Amino acid sequence: MLQSKYNLRKLELSVKQEIKCPHCHEWTLWRGHIDDRCLYCGEFLEIENFTRSIETKIKREVKKENDFLFVREGDSVFLKKLKTNLRPIRTAVYYLQIGFVIFISALLWLIGIISA
Repeated sequence: MLQSKYNLRKLELSVKQEIKCPHCHEWTLWRGHIDDRCLYCGEFLEIENFTRSIETKIKREVKKENDFLFVREGDSVFLKKLKTNLRPIRTAVYYLQIGFVIFISALLWLIGIISA
């Protein structure tokens, strides 16, 4: 309502940055994204960050596939349902363990305060 009454609009500043390409050594526009490419040679401007992001994505997928409860194509219908139903139980047990540790820590702290 305030916007329509006073005709306010969001102003965005155009930020143009340039970076020197590590391959062809020409100055090129850079938006700050990992997958920015050089306008002259077409190579990635930040190859280290790009490869690091790809490696972390691959590691995350491999870790997910190595999980016991990952549903695979070769699993039977019973096994798929079992794995799907066990995921929330595993999450609940995980948070119960964290809660138990917090409870015991608080109890020990309280006993220490009372005994002093």
